[in-house]
Amino acid sequence: MIPSTALSPETIFDYLDVGEEDRASCLELLEAQISPAASAVQDYLLAALGNPSDSPTPDVDVDGTPATEIQWLEAMIRFVPALQQWHAERDIPDAVTRDTLADFGRHLRINRRVHGRFGMDTYKWLSHHFAGRIFQLGRLQYMLHQPSTDIPGVEADEWVLGIHIPEGGGLGMHLVTESLAQARRFFAAHFPEHPLTTANCESWLLDPYLAEHIDPESNIARFAALFTPYGAPRDEATDAVYFTFRTRSMEHLDLLPRTTALQQLVLGRIEAGGIWQVGTAFLRLPH
Repeated sequence: MIPSTALSPETIFDYLDVGEEDRASCLELLEAQISPAASAVQDYLLAALGNPSDSPTPDVDVDGTPATEIQWLEAMIRFVPALQQWHAERDIPDAVTRDTLADFGRHLRINRRVHGRFGMDTYKWLSHHFAGRIFQLGRLQYMLHQPSTDIPGVEADEWVLGIHIPEGGGLGMHLVTESLAQARRFFAAHFPEHPLTTANCESWLLDPYLAEHIDPESNIARFAALFTPYGAPRDEATDAVYFTFRTRSMEHLDLLPRTTALQQLVLGRIEAGGIWQVGTAFLRLPH
């Protein structure tokens, strides 16, 4: 049984920061009779709620047929009252709930830019928000998890915060440091059962090549300098292109803009035969 509070469609869409171009599609999903697949996804989210995990989001199926992208979105929209209630029971500020769930609308808008339609091909990433694992605190998002690789100074059963960088806004040091300080306070207050001293990040922004070729006074370089690398970077040929230009296609790169120094660097490395990588790094949370 999904616990819920009474929230109007407009309130739900406000929590999710759904833009006008997507509200009619979301309302249609909300007002129709719930599909069996969406109901199964809701059951998964309810079981996952409050249970941090580093495992990938599984496929959810009904009679062997996996839930579709749209059925996942249907389930998430319908799950907002339950998640809002769970946040309130943990005394999580409503502003944090709204900032966190606003990623739903952000990814709908990204999907329209990338594919020109309603939908969200990153819905499995958003499932972590609805499972109570990710919170946006200021500029950055944080995922409570146990890392799958060894971080120096972190015990095998120790919890850490995975740092993620949502689209929108810069990486000015005042925004980053304020967010890190907020994260330490937030998790100590609302998740005291998981003591935290360390955060980690996996990103193409931590590719060693980027640090060597970008202006050291830039916000990206200063952000990367906060971290200590660990492990070997892994090849992710399309990440830099996707997060810079919002396309996974490696065709017609010559048609992409080269307005900024970062755009020029991303495309120049590929044209020279290089492959962008995802680096892993950690930092100690401020006291």
